[in-house]
Amino acid sequence: MSQFSKTSLFYSIMRVYSNFIYKRWFKSIEINGDVNIPEEGPLIFAPNHQNAFIDAMALLSSSPKPIVFWVRADIFSNKTIGSILRSLKMMPAYRMRNGYSNLKKNQESICNSDDVLLHNQFLCLMPEGGQEERRTLRPLVKGIFRSAFSAQEKITDKNKWVKIIPVGIDYGHYDKSGRHLIVNFGKPISIKDYAQLHEENAPVALNKIKEELAQKIEPLMLNIKSTDHYDTFYTAAYLYNQSMLNRMELPDNETSRLVARQKIVQILEKAEADERCTEQIQQLEDQCQKWSEDHPDVSFSAKVQEHGNGFDVNLLVDILYLIITSFLFVYAIIFNGIGFAICKLLGKKVRGSGFESSVKFGAAGILMPIIYIIETVLAAFYFKDVTHTIAFFFTLPISFFFMQRYRWRFQYVKERLRNMSKKSPYPSSVSTIMQQIISTIGL
Repeated sequence: MSQFSKTSLFYSIMRVYSNFIYKRWFKSIEINGDVNIPEEGPLIFAPNHQNAFIDAMALLSSSPKPIVFWVRADIFSNKTIGSILRSLKMMPAYRMRNGYSNLKKNQESICNSDDVLLHNQFLCLMPEGGQEERRTLRPLVKGIFRSAFSAQEKITDKNKWVKIIPVGIDYGHYDKSGRHLIVNFGKPISIKDYAQLHEENAPVALNKIKEELAQKIEPLMLNIKSTDHYDTFYTAAYLYNQSMLNRMELPDNETSRLVARQKIVQILEKAEADERCTEQIQQLEDQCQKWSEDHPDVSFSAKVQEHGNGFDVNLLVDILYLIITSFLFVYAIIFNGIGFAICKLLGKKVRGSGFESSVKFGAAGILMPIIYIIETVLAAFYFKDVTHTIAFFFTLPISFFFMQRYRWRFQYVKERLRNMSKKSPYPSSVSTIMQQIISTIGL
């Protein structure tokens, strides 16, 4: 049995700790289809890949069992970091960009993957072969399927088959905390259905199972296929989100909003191929571009815009809350501000790489406990009392999570007040154009 098939005490502690932080990184988390996850392996998760280690955490925090991950090999270049990653059930995956000669090193990871699946454990390979901060399902690579068939050939129990679970992950924002997370698990694909074809013609079998997996992942995520109008369709999906939600008579939750955005994109992609909608698509692009230039955080601004441009009771309550609890926010800033600033700075250094959120999350998880210990030791000299010192220590992480939520509410209030002072005509014009497009294509 390899080290990846075992679960150490260190791993168990780190999993509980990281899951605790992760579930507070988002304002809301909705997990759907987890009934599709078998209680036992051999099982391979196949998610869309857009957000580095945050994608892995989305699965790990949703899975009933530990998961072994394939991770890009260059992260293992430092021996110390590589050793830590392996202890956290991560194994290196070499790609062509790492050099053709290094591809042979994948054999060790393949053997370890076989061992994981032979011991009925869970494995995760990113079927797109890489990541991109773009709401598009890219072409799948065949590594995940080769791994599945490799393990299946070593399984002696004829009634046990490797299964692949398609997974769709959707974020409110890739790099900012305080937004939504949706994890959708699809129905599993059994290698059994392709076993005979694989024996007769392996390349054909790999292509067919790859096609099925892509078809099953696509409805679990927001997949914008258009290359010419990607930004337009993305912006319109959020600006028309509430209207489509009402049109489809869906309950107002993040999963339903994702379904509504998927429907909007489907309509726009159909319109893109319809010559009758050429002028309307161009008008939509003009309006969406003007909106996004003034509102770079499209998803957040569009959702706040749904609350209108006026002053209401909800806004009043939020303002009063911010005022009344401001002294708690000051306390949180005093004892969390330095660590928070360092995490933000580290995130800025990798901005645009797809690792910003992962770096900030990882830095917060490592750095903040160290800062809390130092602050507690210093506080012990002041209190000179164990009870007060321990109480002080426990207020620190609580104050951090409070600070985060205070910031999220402050951003919301700030955007509402901005909308009152600078009313934008673009949401209503986008809605009008969308209604024209829907009427034109007959939906």
